[in-house]
Amino acid sequence: MNGIKVRPIDPLMIRDGRPFEAVPGARAHTMTDIMPSVLAGSIRTLLGKLNAGSGSMKDTFNHPHNRNIHRIKVRGPLYEYKGMIYYPIPQDVSFYKEKDSGDLCVSIRRPIMMNEGEGYYGTGRNGLHEQMWPALSAYKHKMEKHVPAYMSSEWMTKWLRDELSEADWRLELKRWNDRYSPSRIAERCCDRDNHAKTDNEPTDTFLAAFPIEERVHTAIEACTRTAKDKHLFSTESLNLPDEMNLLAEVDIRSAEIAWPAELSEIHSLGGKRGLAHFCEIVTAEHWSCPDVMLNAISSAQDNPFIRMVLATPSYFSKGWLPEGFNEQLIYENAWNTGVDLQLRWACVPRWQAVSGFHNARGEKAVRRMVPAGSVYFFQVIKGNARDLVEQKWLCSVSDSNRRKEAFDKEDGFGLALWGLWTPMNLNVKGS
Repeated sequence: MNGIKVRPIDPLMIRDGRPFEAVPGARAHTMTDIMPSVLAGSIRTLLGKLNAGSGSMKDTFNHPHNRNIHRIKVRGPLYEYKGMIYYPIPQDVSFYKEKDSGDLCVSIRRPIMMNEGEGYYGTGRNGLHEQMWPALSAYKHKMEKHVPAYMSSEWMTKWLRDELSEADWRLELKRWNDRYSPSRIAERCCDRDNHAKTDNEPTDTFLAAFPIEERVHTAIEACTRTAKDKHLFSTESLNLPDEMNLLAEVDIRSAEIAWPAELSEIHSLGGKRGLAHFCEIVTAEHWSCPDVMLNAISSAQDNPFIRMVLATPSYFSKGWLPEGFNEQLIYENAWNTGVDLQLRWACVPRWQAVSGFHNARGEKAVRRMVPAGSVYFFQVIKGNARDLVEQKWLCSVSDSNRRKEAFDKEDGFGLALWGLWTPMNLNVKGS
């Protein structure tokens, strides 16, 4: 395995599935995250160019040494900011503001343990999922808009060990709100203009969503190289923080190509050929499950409840449900780990449209993905949960796609984090 760190230089346009044509007033929209397929495609193209030498894009992919370049497997991206890894906020927490104090708080969502056959009317074909447990405290408050979008790996590990209470969240969110409120952001911008040192903290527990930068362009006449009349269009791009890196792990063994020595290149990433710096790094230990997480799983054998949090969007052939689950919502030998799982509840927001562009076939069809941050709650009914967590930590749980141009598992879709959970009526800490 080889590690790659990508430092964006320009704002990144990560196009969504909406059409963008050369018509007056057109707007190219961007997604709010870096899609795994965008990063994987850029890495494959970069390695193909370095392997083929100089030449056009067509010559690069037709080069004899690049015939199997599509077999390069990429795992990522992970967001690294100031040396800390950040993951999307899980959907089993919702943010709201207290009416009296105005403090930002969270509402923790957990299923309630039910007796056999006491299900609820859900989204199944038959309408009733007797195996699913209803959730408590879901959307009982008005959702707040100005909330964190990412949490640090340290905070995520505590959350997945089921060690954080609402009071812990409240304390940390107050610190975040003091730093990211509109007034504090304006103060920091003013201090930065005055060359003052404003950031004395090495890392932040939470990060806000990446700001979207909009630019207005004009079409150019090919002959005269002048602006066309009434042909303005706009584009949106993600403006990542200056110290933000994208991390990926690359496996070239199936592609049969040579890895470049001392990789350090400027290459395009995303739409409009935004530039980024690609360099090789030693494969970091954060790709494997932390020991504290494995120890927590081993110590909780009498409480066989685990949850899966998606770190990147995932494709499931059944929509929101992974393919391996049967009508009773049981997955035998889940993801070939020897563990049988019973799905008890899932916290999945609205589907995410993901498209793309294939160098040979053109535009890819739009597919409905389960968004990053989605949470699945399982009960282990057979096997050792530690084996599953250790083998599938930040590994793809996406289903195989019948479309020839889609390589979700090879692109890094469906990377999963694993942790513990306790049904609400068994929670001795209180809810």
